[in-house]
Amino acid sequence: MPGQAYGGVSGGPYPGPPPAGYGQPARGTNGFAIASLVLGLLGGILLSVIFGIVALVQIKRRGQGGRGLAIGGLVAAGCWLLVIVAGVVFAIATSDDTSSSGTRVGAYVSVADLQAGDCVATVPSSRESRVRTVSCTSLHEGEVTGVSVLPAGAYPGARETQAQALKRCVAAFDSYVAVPDDRLKLHFLYPDASTWAEDRGVTCLVRDPNGPATRSLRK
Repeated sequence: MPGQAYGGVSGGPYPGPPPAGYGQPARGTNGFAIASLVLGLLGGILLSVIFGIVALVQIKRRGQGGRGLAIGGLVAAGCWLLVIVAGVVFAIATSDDTSSSGTRVGAYVSVADLQAGDCVATVPSSRESRVRTVSCTSLHEGEVTGVSVLPAGAYPGARETQAQALKRCVAAFDSYVAVPDDRLKLHFLYPDASTWAEDRGVTCLVRDPNGPATRSLRK
């Protein structure tokens, strides 16, 4: 009969399958992954690493996108870390550079603190001067061949003091220089009457009158 239903309930068609993604949150790109990449590029190493790790964990659990961004952030942070480490190593290597005598290279020191084997950028003019020590393989005007202290006692006078200092520096030169060269000039610093009571030191240097040298003269 028209209008009669058999074996079921009348009233309309059965609903079809739910649309794709129905009842599930939109996946999208993980925010931590984006933050990790941005911070990695800007040098925010610590936060970039933390956000990158969090992003990778969330992406795997949630099925989100952004894995490449998170990895990129971690790689950028690693590159920044390598640059920082290299800079620190370079700074330590250059600041701790010392001459054969143990004096720090590149430092300004008192003439009284110089030791045999030190090379100086410029030849000092007096015992009270401060000079910059340099590597003997770089340009330098003078090289210290020896240091000594004159005997205690009353000041012997300028001429006698100079004679004693010259004698000591000639001996130091002969025992220090590998190949004597007539062109080389002795330069020595010694105390005067005003400093005798506190400083009787003698500093002996050798220099090339033709200009700065780039090698050590030591035997």
